[in-house]
Parts: sequence; C-alpha cells; structure tokens
Amino acid sequence: MAQIFDNDEPFVYRLNDNGFGPSLLIKVCTERGWRLYQGYNGSEEKWNLWWRNSAFPATSYKTLGDWQFMNHIPKGGSICRKDSLSRLLRCMRRVYGSIYDFSPPCFHLPLEYAKLVSECSRLRRSEEADGSSVVWIHKPVAQSQGRGIFLFRSVCDMRCGSPAVVQRYIERPLLIAGYKFDLRLYVCVPGYRPLTAYMYAEGLARFGTDKYTLSDIHNPYRHLTNSSLNKTGPRYSECKDRIGSGCKWTLKQVRRALVGRWGAIEWLVWQRIRALVTLTLLAQAAGTPPARNCFEFYGFDVLLDDSMKPWLIEVNLSPALGADCEADVIVKQPMLHELFDLLGLPMRHTGLSLLQGPTPHLHNYSSEDESGALRVTASRETALRRRGTRRQRRRRALPVHCVTLQPPMSDKFPIIDLPEKPKDYQTGLLSKNSSESPDATDQSSTSVSGATTEVVDEAWRGGYATAASRRKMLSACSWGNGVRWDRAAGRVGHWVRIYPHTLLVNDDQLQVEDTRESVAQVSKLLRAAREVARDGGRDKQVPRDGGCDAFFETALRRKLTCSSNFEVWLPPF
Repeated sequence: MAQIFDNDEPFVYRLNDNGFGPSLLIKVCTERGWRLYQGYNGSEEKWNLWWRNSAFPATSYKTLGDWQFMNHIPKGGSICRKDSLSRLLRCMRRVYGSIYDFSPPCFHLPLEYAKLVSECSRLRRSEEADGSSVVWIHKPVAQSQGRGIFLFRSVCDMRCGSPAVVQRYIERPLLIAGYKFDLRLYVCVPGYRPLTAYMYAEGLARFGTDKYTLSDIHNPYRHLTNSSLNKTGPRYSECKDRIGSGCKWTLKQVRRALVGRWGAIEWLVWQRIRALVTLTLLAQAAGTPPARNCFEFYGFDVLLDDSMKPWLIEVNLSPALGADCEADVIVKQPMLHELFDLLGLPMRHTGLSLLQGPTPHLHNYSSEDESGALRVTASRETALRRRGTRRQRRRRALPVHCVTLQPPMSDKFPIIDLPEKPKDYQTGLLSKNSSESPDATDQSSTSVSGATTEVVDEAWRGGYATAASRRKMLSACSWGNGVRWDRAAGRVGHWVRIYPHTLLVNDDQLQVEDTRESVAQVSKLLRAAREVARDGGRDKQVPRDGGCDAFFETALRRKLTCSSNFEVWLPPF
C-alpha cells in the first residue's frame, strides 16, 4: 500500500479566492494530510476541494472535473436570503397549508410598506381593547451577524433605508435561567435533484448575554442571539446563572436542561425540527438544477417559544467555522471530519490517482439529439463532404454535469396519449407508393412500438419524463469519487440522513421528484411522532430521561412501518 501512495499526488484544498478561511477548517484539513492550494496567481488549476464563503460563478461548474468538488450548488442559496426565503415559504404555505406554519408573518420593504402600515393599524385597534402592544423586528435582507437589526412597536419608529424584511417578533421565547437562546443546526445537502439531506446530531445553542425582557426592546444583548454580537457585550465573560461564561452551549447541554421539565414533549420537538428543515429544503428543491460533485453546507437558526414550538429564523449559506469558545471546538471539529467522510473525501495520502472513481458509461450525444442517436463519426463526415452532401450543423456537446445544459422539448412536457392516427403518421413516415407491401408496414410499426415501450419503461423506473432526464439525474447522483447519493448511507458518524426517509430497493430506480408526495411523507412522520409522544406521555413506565430515546425510536419505526435504513435524528443525551 505504501508503494501506491509514493507516486500519488496530495489532496489539495482551496480556500476562497485568496487562501484565507476559517481557522477550524484549516486545522481539520491539515489533520487529514491535505495540502493548501498555491496557484492563486493563476499559474495552476490543480485542486480537489474548493471551499468558498460566497457562491461560485456559473462558469466554475462547467469545467469541474471528476476529482474536483465545490461547497456550493448552483442556485442553492435561494433560502439564504431573508426575502427569498419568506417568499418561498409563503408560496408553499399557500399550496400545502398549515404544515408550513413555522415562520412568523413577514413584510418585504419597500414593496409591502403599505401592507405593513395597514396591519399595524389593525393590530393597534385590537391592542386598545386588550392593552397589549405588538413588537416587530426589522432585518436587512443582505446582512448577517446581527447588523442592521432592531425592534420597534410603531411604524413611526422604523428606520428604513436598504431593502429589508419586517417580521412579527416572537415575544414569548423559551428561556433558560431567564436568557433567550436559539439553536444553530448544521445541514449538508449533496444534491437537490433528487433531494438528499443530512443533519448533524450535535449543534450549538446561542444565548443572549443579558436577561430577556420586553420592557427594554432597544438592548440587542437581550433580544439578539448572534454570537458575533454578544461576544462584544459587557457581560460576555461573566459567569452567568446556569449559563456560565460566554454565550454558547452544545445541544447535549440543552437536552439535559429541558428533558426533566418537558419529558416526551422534548423528544417530539426534535422531530418537528427535522420536519422544519426538510420542508424548508423542499421549498427550493424544484428550482435547483442537478449538479455533480457539489454540495451545500447550511446553518439553520431555529427558535423555540414557551410552548416548545420551533420557529425558523433564517438559513445561513456559510455558517461560521471559527473557534471562539470550547463549545465551538467540541462541535465543529469532529463535525467537519465526519462531513468529509460523508462526502467520500480521503483521509490521508490519497489524491488525484486514487480519488477518481468509476465514471458512469454515458454515450457522447449531441445537445440537439439526446434521444439515443449516436454522433456522426469524423470519417463519415469526411465522406459526406467529399460527395458534396450538405451535413447538418451540430452544436458542441457539453459535459453532463454542466448546469446550463438545456433539456429537449420532450423533457419539459409529459407524454400525452393522442387519438389513434393512421399507421403512416404513427411511424412518422409517409407512404410514397401505394403498392408497398403490408408486411413492411407492419414490421416498421412493430419496431417503433417497441422503441416507444422501452422509453416509457425507462421513464417509469425513475419517475422522470424521458431517458435523457433520467441520465442527468443518475449523473448528478454519481460523483466522481464513486459515491452514489441515490444509495446514500443512513448515518455517517453523527450525520443522519433526514431525507429521503427510506431508500428504494431496486438499484435501477431513482427517487421520484414529486414535491406533493415529499410533503405528504413529512406530514406522515409528524403525525406518527405526535402519537408516539402522546402514548409515551401516558405510559408511566417510560423513563423521563435520555433512556426513553430507544423506546420512542422503536415506537416511531413501528408506526411508520419503515425499513431498517430509516434513521431517527436526535441530539445526544
């Protein structure tokens, strides 16, 4: 084995466009024996992993090799802009109903300023009757780390400059020792077509550094949980009651603080969070093109209210990977190692020569002809040119993983059964001579019928319109390192597959891209989890600690009648 490694090139990782990146990411890459990319002046393009904080230009995906990987999917950041996320969730709520009721009411400024004023006036009239006062939160759409966020009660107090969203403030959050907190959850999506998603079992809880109260809405350390903001607060280093110094916990610490008080409800809330993440990803899955050797690494921010209902706050395209405190190192360092293991990236000493996996056998079709007709060879073209025959001009075939590849018309529209026509029209041929033998006509009709049956069978096996679209999905699912995401592992370390819930038994099948069916599966999971928590709450023999996890997991599998490849996501206890 050592002789194989001697002639092997090292695995090269690239950070942004200048070589600078998060400290923990650099540390993990160094521990895996990888070498930092040195060709930032344009002298070379030999790299294996390119990690970038912002999205990649579209041209970067066209030249991606089998041995190269990038940490962003084309159009995978739609849910990471606050205004775009709100529009997607609003549209899904309009179609699928209350299952998408996990985001506060939102108004987009300046387009919906008049609607916001009208809603504030309506609520003010109702407030005069009950004596309460609604609080709103203003967030710029293109900023992060808590910049530009403030709370207000009246529209007259709002300062609006750049495009922003205004949401109804969750006035009764769940508190621990009087401090507000939210949850940072890490999600990896190796592909959207079809959707494959993993969520890390461990995560972070981020606290405000001042005790929560609505009497002072202008103090950001009471209401905002961004760690980049709170570490500059005056009480960050103090040893706060139950929270300690700093502003971060692990999810394990949160579970231990909640399980004694909430019992079975505490287990149920994690299943609701799993459903929230899956439904958010499904909101943009249909608009994301298939891409090979690309993945997304998201940071989901979720807030719990005092009734243990989870609310989606925002989705981060490039979550922070720095080490500000001990909790960061405990969670993020093993998470990155297991993330690279999940993606099939090598641990040590393996680079270009061993990373290249089996490439799927795909015919080189023209972009104008994806029905299966092979390209005319060079010798044939030369012969046609010598005879003076005018040959048809064809465009250059693009790589299969190129996201700008346009599907043929048959991919965009379903096959419709038309009224039966004469055989000449069915075969696409016009009879030039009425004396043509009927046997020849029957033979050609039979051959075309057989070809049509084969295409329909190909489409049925994958749930896609044509064989061409199925080939694209198979190519996106089969990475250059040999990993097949249509046969994704249920669990790698603490990374748990949250969608699809189960895998298909037949290796030739692909998951059907039906958003309605996917939402129905998530709804079924939620109903089963509620029934399990309700039955467990009535059962006096179920322990009120982490020992009930195995009981709940067994009961959930029984209700869902899932196969052994179904995994229950739950933080450690």
